[in-house]
Amino acid sequence: FLPFSRHLFLNLERMPTNADVLHKIASSYVMDSSVRTDGLKEVEMHIGDSSFPVLLGCNKLPDLVAAFKEKHPDLDKVFLGYDENTAVHCGPQLEAEFKAQGIPFFSCVMGVSEASKNISSLDHIIETFLKGGGSRKSVVMPVGGGIVANTYGLAAGLLFRGIRLVQCPTTFLNAHDAAASSQKQAINHSGYKNIVGLYHAPSMALIDTSFYSTLSSTELKAGLGELSKNAALFGGAHYELIQRTTMTKGWRLSGEELVDATFVGLGAKDMLLKKDPREKHLALLFEYGHTVGHALELTDGVTTSHGEGVAVGMLAASFIANKMGIMSDADRSDHDAIVVALDPDIAFPNHDITDEVLEKVCHDNKRGYMPERNGFCPFILCQRIGEMHAPNEFYLEYVTVELVREAIIYVVARMSEKITQMAFPPGSDDAREIRKGTQRASSPETVTDIILSSSMSYCKNSPALTSAYGAHH
Repeated sequence: FLPFSRHLFLNLERMPTNADVLHKIASSYVMDSSVRTDGLKEVEMHIGDSSFPVLLGCNKLPDLVAAFKEKHPDLDKVFLGYDENTAVHCGPQLEAEFKAQGIPFFSCVMGVSEASKNISSLDHIIETFLKGGGSRKSVVMPVGGGIVANTYGLAAGLLFRGIRLVQCPTTFLNAHDAAASSQKQAINHSGYKNIVGLYHAPSMALIDTSFYSTLSSTELKAGLGELSKNAALFGGAHYELIQRTTMTKGWRLSGEELVDATFVGLGAKDMLLKKDPREKHLALLFEYGHTVGHALELTDGVTTSHGEGVAVGMLAASFIANKMGIMSDADRSDHDAIVVALDPDIAFPNHDITDEVLEKVCHDNKRGYMPERNGFCPFILCQRIGEMHAPNEFYLEYVTVELVREAIIYVVARMSEKITQMAFPPGSDDAREIRKGTQRASSPETVTDIILSSSMSYCKNSPALTSAYGAHH
């Protein structure tokens, strides 16, 4: 690749695309699923040549536990892994059913935040397991969201060089995107996300969607954020799901819609992990939106869920693709409408975060797939809904650090518009002008000018916005 003036490719129609590859895979894919005699839905999740069953039902804990017991007749005890929330809201029901069916268990509780996904928590989990009498015949069962699934999953992969892992996701996101559909287990370290880990596939996953009833709007949006990403990746049924849910009525889904969405999400993972079990080439596509999304998640003072962070990261990716000539203005508008419909929530601190976010992007875990180039970061980029930019087998494009910085500034400005709407009454001239302006903006300078010109007094009362753009403007 050659450096391009103003980050532009010269001929959009000649951009390398994966359309033919993905269309062929998607058109031939059939999910291996069935309905069991006990009423549970069963999906066979494939990771390369191996597979494991995912059982799903609503208010079906007795049947799920019975199926687990049948599959693991030689276990000595179950090591239940909770966070501080699931220990209270999910543990009592699950433990009561284990007692009723005569299954010995013991447990451990970790923190609930991303900051708890660290080496200290891992050490505590392993110590609790060993002091509690865990053995090679024990089964580790994480009960919770992705933080729980990853941390206890990593412990299962390390103990005795790998013991059985049965995931019990209780969040919408974890059910379709991580615990029930992945063998990647990891913790954060030194400020970087999922940087210490291994591959360790579960022997089974149990999903009772009745646990979803305790989820907040943030947790539901987190799950829908990853599904929104899949809509951009694959189009087709994945885009249709978003069109009939968030793009029609927002994030509030019925119980039946949540089950349907979980199945669609599992299908996306199954479709690619069968061909790329370690997510080293084709399945790297699932990292779309994650480069800036992860960086925002890990930046001090930024508050957002993983899925919502990924959605915001998609806006950064479309900004970059558009500036490089990979995504047209019209295709960018269609792409960004998926994110707008989700209405992701994110809060920024009252200081400029650009440098911190950029530093984390520059140490993203996708580095190393391609030769390092000074002044560039690797990004997965989209051409249009259902078609990804495919410059190589890794789907990674070199993007200048300068352009990445512009993209970070842009998304902070665009998401700060939500705060602006709180200051200006909906329907006011200022609010309409800001919304129209940010949607048409193609550069951070444009966004800045629109917001600042609308109300200087507002900016003075918004330290985050003022500090983020003071020097730049």
